[in-house]
Amino acid sequence: MKLRSAAPDAALLALSATEVWATRSFGGPVALGFACLGTAALPVRHRFPLAAFAATLPALALGYIWFSPMGALYEIAAGREGRFPAHMRWPASWRVSARAALIGGCALVAAVVNFVPWPFRDPVSWTLSDTILAVMLSALLAVAPTALGLLAASRRELGGRLDELAASRERERALAAEQAVVRERTRLAREMHDTVAHHLSLIAVQSGALEVTAEGPQARAAAGAVRELSRDALDELRRMVGLLRLSVTSGQELAAGPGLAGIPALVAAAGPGTHGELAGVADGQAGDEPPAEVQHAAYRIVQEALTNVRKHAPGARTRVLVRRAGGVLLVEVRNGPGSQAAPTALPSGGHGLAGLRERAVQLGGDFDALPAASGGFLVRATLPVTPATEAA
Repeated sequence: MKLRSAAPDAALLALSATEVWATRSFGGPVALGFACLGTAALPVRHRFPLAAFAATLPALALGYIWFSPMGALYEIAAGREGRFPAHMRWPASWRVSARAALIGGCALVAAVVNFVPWPFRDPVSWTLSDTILAVMLSALLAVAPTALGLLAASRRELGGRLDELAASRERERALAAEQAVVRERTRLAREMHDTVAHHLSLIAVQSGALEVTAEGPQARAAAGAVRELSRDALDELRRMVGLLRLSVTSGQELAAGPGLAGIPALVAAAGPGTHGELAGVADGQAGDEPPAEVQHAAYRIVQEALTNVRKHAPGARTRVLVRRAGGVLLVEVRNGPGSQAAPTALPSGGHGLAGLRERAVQLGGDFDALPAASGGFLVRATLPVTPATEAA
């Protein structure tokens, strides 16, 4: 970009210097000195356009110099407002008219200086044809660079407007996409609330009634467990519905989900054959606890793994291990072979393990789910808890 803008400047400077050399003997040493001054002012016309233009006027009046005043006049017409002195940056209410008056005044000054036969120049014939020719030449000197400068300024302004229009359209597309996401999330939240919540509420009510009317402690305990599980599921559902109803750009954050503190309850609800161990997770200081998102991922991994054990290997002995070792949190659920009872025929979408792997990868960790050598199944995840991983 700098090379592209330097080429016209170099060409104008070369033409002006050539013009000075070609007319060096026409006006004497005084005219030659002012001609050199006008050429020397061209490199600073971008930063000081009015000063450069004023420096070219004596050469225009005393000699036969055109390129340097035309270059300075072009810069005044095409230059940005910020290149003018601070006291000439007018308020927006009359900035356009004042700028037009400045450009027109400079063009008029150039035309008058070129037309008027100053005493230092050779006598000029005032015949009609000579006068008309002088007026035409003076008008050409003033109008041509001014028109080209205004054209360049208009093109630059048009380019800026086009960039603003493209950015505005991009913002509109992004906003439309966000609105579509919000509408879809709201629809999903409504469907989840109207269907799943209805069935879970019925399960909670029916299990509560069964707990009261059931005969025998085992039946009442089973009914109570079903009621508690359905109530927990309703709480989780309300949390998910609230998450879906949050606006994409609202900036609100949903409260953290279940963490490591909820894992013992998962282990207890899984039955007598399941044992858990939490080692090195926290040493009594809040600052040493894993981040909330890591705790939530660990909870979900244990929850899904225990659910799969109950579905595919009912009655299997299961060991849950959650241990912090250095900068990672190790989550491991290992189960042995299932009992002879047939697996529970529950519907499955096949997305459970895939979702757990996505959780681990998003946190920068690893996830494995593979058959164990003892004939059971092993689910293992390592979740980084270092500050660098949290920032990533």
